[in-house]
Amino acid sequence: MSIVTKSIIMNAPIEQVFMYYARPEHIAGHFPEEAKMKVIPIKVTEGWGVGTVMRIIGEFGGRPMQWDSITCEVTKNKKIVSKALNGPFKKNVITVKFEEINNATKVTFEVDYVLPYFIIGIIIDKLRLRKYVIKGMNVSLQEVKNAVEEKHKETLEKEIPVKSKN
Repeated sequence: MSIVTKSIIMNAPIEQVFMYYARPEHIAGHFPEEAKMKVIPIKVTEGWGVGTVMRIIGEFGGRPMQWDSITCEVTKNKKIVSKALNGPFKKNVITVKFEEINNATKVTFEVDYVLPYFIIGIIIDKLRLRKYVIKGMNVSLQEVKNAVEEKHKETLEKEIPVKSKN
């Protein structure tokens, strides 16, 4: 069993950050390029909420992987939880938590997974997979931060007219 948790502060309102994560296809483009991550909607519920099923396709540690994931918990502006329905993991639960801190948002991304093949899975995880999970989380969080903050900056520029000194 492996649990990997990473957090980052994003300088944008919690509502904008939450809505970005509520649409999983936004996140797929923010993983390392070598992951070749794709997220394909299979079943979409209202507001992309509980019951939404997405197919995840990518390469992790050079190994092609695919699974379906279902959104099993959504608390607006607080938490999104999804879990794998099938695929290469015995367990794969992703939790994203949101916390407002002084007009910014702290995002905590947690992956809780178990590989099959007990001892062999533990060895593969320790030697290889965990490194890719950590790298993917770090890259994803930073890329999402950049995208969300840029969008927030554009929103502010539209709302606040800039006066010329001339």
